[in-house]
Amino acid sequence: MKPSLTLLAMLAATLTAVDARGQSARSTGRVYVNASGWYQAAPTSFTGVVTPIVFVERASIDTSYRIRSAAGFDVGGGVRVWRNLGVGLDVSRFTRAGGGSVTAQVPHPFYFNRLRPVMGDAPGLEREETGIHAQVLLMMPIAARWQVGLSAGPSWFTVGQDLVQTVTITESYPYDTATFAGITSAHRTGSRVGFNAGADIAYMFTPRVGVGLTAGFSRARIPLDDTVTINAGGAHVGGGIRLRF
Repeated sequence: MKPSLTLLAMLAATLTAVDARGQSARSTGRVYVNASGWYQAAPTSFTGVVTPIVFVERASIDTSYRIRSAAGFDVGGGVRVWRNLGVGLDVSRFTRAGGGSVTAQVPHPFYFNRLRPVMGDAPGLEREETGIHAQVLLMMPIAARWQVGLSAGPSWFTVGQDLVQTVTITESYPYDTATFAGITSAHRTGSRVGFNAGADIAYMFTPRVGVGLTAGFSRARIPLDDTVTINAGGAHVGGGIRLRF
């Protein structure tokens, strides 16, 4: 069983056990608003290959991309529709500069089938990601000021990513070797449906205002072009303001 599903199952069992006690505790309110900052610790990596025409022959450019750990934010709201069940919508966003390692085979300007190897780094490749998460909620009070919520549902992810298109080189006669000088990139965007699941625990200073800690996981597989497909989402932890009405 996936770690996120195991966590949800354990929390659901715990909430069922405390349900009778929770019913006499402070209400979770009918309408909620959450605003959180979060941190996604696991880096993201993927690969891509392009084959542009150089000197009327195809080059081969293989890039290994790296997106480091990222911080982001999300804002969401929802309404309790029956007992402890509710529905909600959450929007998440992050941006991050990444990089990559490039290995290329560049054609010779005079001779066919005499490819010249070059390699180097591709810094400053921007990544941005927006998620819109529909959620079914289980919201329960577990003590006078403590509330726990579980959520799960479908997500719609949109990701933009700079992808390496060509390399620039330095060379001199007789052009039998070349030296990596840099890259040119293009920004590609893709969208796909995925899923989300999470847990939140809140401490309410007043019936309407509190703070909370959250942990969640989301995922979608998004093709950006014919050769590059990336993962959107991931595991994250965070915290922020909790409002109840």
